[in-house]
Amino acid sequence: MAIAFDSSLVSAELVKEACSRIEPYVHRTRVFTCDQLSQLATDASGSSRKLFLKAEHEQKVGAFKIRGAINAISLSTADYVVTQSSGNHAQAIALGCKLLGKTAVVVMPEDSPAVKVSAVRDTYGAEVRLCKPTQEAREAMSAEVVQELRTKHGADKAEEIHPNQAVWWTLQDPRVVNGQGSVAVELLEQQPDLDAIVVSIGGGGLIAGIATYATSLVHHGSAVKSVNPKIKVIGAEPEAAKSAYMSKKAGMLVKNPPNTAIHTIADSVKSSLGPTTYPIVQELVDAVFIVSEQEIEDATKFVMERAKQVIEPGCGVAVAVATSKQLYEQFPDLRNIGVIMCGGNVDLTQLPWMRTKRQLEENGSEQSLKATKTQ
Repeated sequence: MAIAFDSSLVSAELVKEACSRIEPYVHRTRVFTCDQLSQLATDASGSSRKLFLKAEHEQKVGAFKIRGAINAISLSTADYVVTQSSGNHAQAIALGCKLLGKTAVVVMPEDSPAVKVSAVRDTYGAEVRLCKPTQEAREAMSAEVVQELRTKHGADKAEEIHPNQAVWWTLQDPRVVNGQGSVAVELLEQQPDLDAIVVSIGGGGLIAGIATYATSLVHHGSAVKSVNPKIKVIGAEPEAAKSAYMSKKAGMLVKNPPNTAIHTIADSVKSSLGPTTYPIVQELVDAVFIVSEQEIEDATKFVMERAKQVIEPGCGVAVAVATSKQLYEQFPDLRNIGVIMCGGNVDLTQLPWMRTKRQLEENGSEQSLKATKTQ
């Protein structure tokens, strides 16, 4: 399916403007290195590589999502902002509205983790409306809340700012994409000599914003110059949720199977590309690589143990690709590689290797009980 892309909606200039707009409200996250992670990449490729890690897991709300939320809320004329999310976007909208003096109403599935509901409602002060745990229920309740607020306060007083998930064709907000792209503005100021940036992909807002800026021509006063003419933008996806990989391969937007449960530990990157992000990924992202559940788990655990950083498995997807043999086989000239550490919101009691350990312990207890009974 061919999708017309209006380049006026997402552009390097709009990304730069977004970066300036959100600057008072977000952290300029650090870029750091870890010799042991760089060694993994070196071992995988057979020659020296260095990874530069952009610490968005240390961002407000623990993820890059606050960037797009602040940009969209700042540009909204509404007093009431509605969204539907059970994850990082919910917290980002709630905090963004708190910082900008607006009222947030967040629709969350009734099976959302209590800690996330508490963060949205109690920490960031948003009103939470609980719904059945289906996408259809979330969409329906969001629409009802927007209509309710418009009826009560005026047609222009409430709007919905969607998470960057392409469930329907109209959900992706260019204001959010431009805001997410501010990550690249900072990263390329902090580390201008990068050969590549590796980014985890879910709905694609982060990589679309980054690619738009990193590969662009930007006006600097009266001059026009390339941000980084040689840079490669690399996508990373779980094997279980590979919309971008399939789309690049097919030359058309391919979504993850509808009405099908996606089983991956990287739950923050389970969504599909959409009408705003697909054309950018197709045109500006050089390649998308997929990694297995075991590779994601190993990368996440390695970062926690060796780099001493708490990251979520969705972030581990990018680390797995950046330290993989497949990346350097296709792009052997890469030496300095930026990796976006996109988030650090993880339930420490539900880490994948902890679940495996519990399962083994439970299975061991069951086997021991059976042995006792047969004696």
